Amino acid sequence: MTNSNSPQAAAISTAPPAVATGLGWWNLYFLIKLGLYVKGAIDFHLLENIAFIAALLIPLQGRWLRVFRQAIAVPAALWLLHFDSYLPPLGRLTAQLDQIMSFEWFYLAELLQRFIPADAVFGLILLTVVFYFVDQILRVTTIVIFAVAAIGLQQWFFMAGSQGTATTTPAPSLASNREPSGDINTQLNRYVSNFFSSERQRTVSFPDTIDRENQFDILLISVCSLSWDDLDAVGYRNHPFFKRFDIVFEQFNSATTYSGPALLRLTRANCGQPTHGDLYQPAPAACKTFELLEARGYQEALIMNHDGEFNDLLERTRRFGGIEAELISQQGIEVTQKAFAGSPVVRDGPLLERWWEQRQQLGEDPVIALYNTATLHDGNRLVGKNVTGSEGYKLRLDALLTDLEGVFDRLERSDRNIMVILIPEHGAGLEGDHMQISGMREIPSPAITHVPVAAKLIGPDMKRIDEPAFVSGPSGHMALSALIDAVIRNDVFANQRFSAGSLVSGLPETASVSQNEGSTVVEYRDEHYLSLDGTTWSRYASP
Repeated sequence: MTNSNSPQAAAISTAPPAVATGLGWWNLYFLIKLGLYVKGAIDFHLLENIAFIAALLIPLQGRWLRVFRQAIAVPAALWLLHFDSYLPPLGRLTAQLDQIMSFEWFYLAELLQRFIPADAVFGLILLTVVFYFVDQILRVTTIVIFAVAAIGLQQWFFMAGSQGTATTTPAPSLASNREPSGDINTQLNRYVSNFFSSERQRTVSFPDTIDRENQFDILLISVCSLSWDDLDAVGYRNHPFFKRFDIVFEQFNSATTYSGPALLRLTRANCGQPTHGDLYQPAPAACKTFELLEARGYQEALIMNHDGEFNDLLERTRRFGGIEAELISQQGIEVTQKAFAGSPVVRDGPLLERWWEQRQQLGEDPVIALYNTATLHDGNRLVGKNVTGSEGYKLRLDALLTDLEGVFDRLERSDRNIMVILIPEHGAGLEGDHMQISGMREIPSPAITHVPVAAKLIGPDMKRIDEPAFVSGPSGHMALSALIDAVIRNDVFANQRFSAGSLVSGLPETASVSQNEGSTVVEYRDEHYLSLDGTTWSRYASP
């Protein structure tokens, strides 16, 4: 029996407590990140992750020091995971926090489920159980460190290979004909600067007068959340509705992913593409499409199937877009949806038919009408139906297209001349990508800004003498004003005959440059690049 006062017992009692070695449960964190990296879902910043591992492995004797380290490590780990991800900066989330808090609770829950799917939660639980037993047998920390070292070697070899094969092949550019020089940041900054500089010089000038026999109404159907990618996601790219148009723009860039900027870009379509910041500055008189047409005898009309209050959409459209018309009343129109922020959304068809009935009582003066529909907005709920995601989107798209086909039938039965332009604001982002979950539109990715724009000319005995025209070149809002100008100058409605191919010949092209507040995406040398600070660029991470 050992004497408690013996030297051996004293040595044991005064020895420092054993300090656990290895990463412990932090191994699970790094295994998950390594798996996501191999899958291509996130990046892996080597130095930052190695520094974090080193901080976790430093031996600490005191219990409170270890507790303090864990308290710091948890938020640091979350920050590092976000840093490794392709998600937008946290600053963009905080900037939108007031709007996010106005969402309905069911929409917030839906967004959370998209961000952290149920199968991911179950997978994490299973992985945790497996890790617990494996950790009893193997030194998982050693495996993690070797895996991180392997990733470091892989990244080093990739960078060395890229530098050895780098080229400076000049790229075709609508903004500049000069050959690019310098690193990619220098090239892209020059490209974007030249783009906006040249866009400021471009304008479309309507004729001073329009002959009475050639006068025609213009209906702009501005659809929130409709892109070619969304149509593909629900299998509607070849829907019969789109076959009714005379002209289809296949490469139209909405240049934004939010409703407010989209409507302002549409109201300023007579000039080249402005920067995002310039949209909220007074526009030159030569750019304001509605005011220019009003000066040529047009009356304005404004229709929305929602209240226009979210993010001051209606007020900003009036102030910066130059539209003074009162909203067509929604009273008595069937409410078919509850919007993501709780307000009612009414049915499209009856509302547009109400406008058309009122329009026919105005006399012979032509009308330019802007119809903005939120039927497809992410987070809307159909009254009496609990469906979300792509299924809910498809049901709402069905209803919208059915209503619009009915409106087209009504217009074709009338005796008035009218030009209808379908111009989506932006896409819904149904599929999402590495940088944005489904429905998220902070970054103007091509999947969201590549929208189906189309035009149709309707009138008594109106006849198209050729096949529908498909515009394959890169297009922007200025092409729409140029198309209206071409219809006026070619006396299309006076002649009652037209060639779709002739109308689109020579329409201005616009390079693919898209902006939201705090983000810019450009297509350059057949690649898409993203900048979150306006000066540094990286390839856009898409699936």
